[in-house]
Amino acid sequence: DSGDHPSTEVLYMQAASAVEPGGLGQCSFCGRKFLYTRLEKHMSVCGKSQGSKRKVFDSSRARARGTELEQYQQRKSSERPQNKPPRRNNWRQKHEVFIQTLRQARQVQQVLSRGGKVSDLPPLPSIENPDYVACPYCRRRFAPQAAERHIPKCKTIKSRPPPPPQRRR
Repeated sequence: DSGDHPSTEVLYMQAASAVEPGGLGQCSFCGRKFLYTRLEKHMSVCGKSQGSKRKVFDSSRARARGTELEQYQQRKSSERPQNKPPRRNNWRQKHEVFIQTLRQARQVQQVLSRGGKVSDLPPLPSIENPDYVACPYCRRRFAPQAAERHIPKCKTIKSRPPPPPQRRR
């Protein structure tokens, strides 16, 4: 045993004697309960840790430290633009399309339950995603990243088939 720390038996006896007369106090920072003999020490440490925010630990960066991968990660993070434009919030339009799809599905179920054919129903209206970008050459619509890849290729195509027919609105 070292002379600095009391033995476990002594600590246990102190804890038992302190609990009997109500020797527990609550930390004002974290709300945990401690013996009065330890509460002051805990509160000094707890008060310091409450004011500081811990940095988020990135395990992939820690694993890469000291390897060739570290240089690659640094290069990739400097190339990637940090400020992405905020995405448009078109939840209401998507919600309306979802409701319309549910109504059409219910209509199909009603026709089938009556013994009818699905071919008797009117054709379903097309649903256009407002997030998609139209190609100026072939008028097809793509997700933004796919459009960035497609449009330069489509510009150089010489034997392009005719564009799809325009939909009536």
